[in-house]
Amino acid sequence: MQVVKKVFIFLFIIWISFILFMPKQNLYYKLEEKLSSEDIEINEEKIHEGLFTFQIENAVIYVKGIGLIHFKKASFFSLLFFNNLKIEELVLDDSLESIAPTKLDELSFSYVVWSPQHMAVSGYGAFGKFTGEIDFTTHTVHLDLTETVKLGAWKHQLKKGEKGWYYETSF
Repeated sequence: MQVVKKVFIFLFIIWISFILFMPKQNLYYKLEEKLSSEDIEINEEKIHEGLFTFQIENAVIYVKGIGLIHFKKASFFSLLFFNNLKIEELVLDDSLESIAPTKLDELSFSYVVWSPQHMAVSGYGAFGKFTGEIDFTTHTVHLDLTETVKLGAWKHQLKKGEKGWYYETSF
């Protein structure tokens, strides 16, 4: 019994050490490098690195030189087996108004290791709240609008279901 206890303590210490000393900023710069090969650039104002978090403040995402996405803050939280990306005050360019809502107050992505084929998505904005998931095996995105206020120009992309309005697409 003592051996099992010592093994678990040893694994726990390795896990905590790995998380605490993970080069979060270097991983972010590597991501920027990969995105730049696809003509996507992230121009951020501030970067903060915490024990379990990595934050980017006041960033603009440029696609082929056009500033399409602005956000106030993006926080990445990782425990290795559970990861969460939370984006606050996301504003899309007005040219995308017919495709999606141009302002989201919060957008959150959650990923757990024991379900690698799914990623949970949730958020809210002026149109209401939504929850859903991204399925990597079927390459689909399904979002259920739980509370709707004003749907705007992109209402034609929504479908009516048993639970209310939903959005579904493939990628």
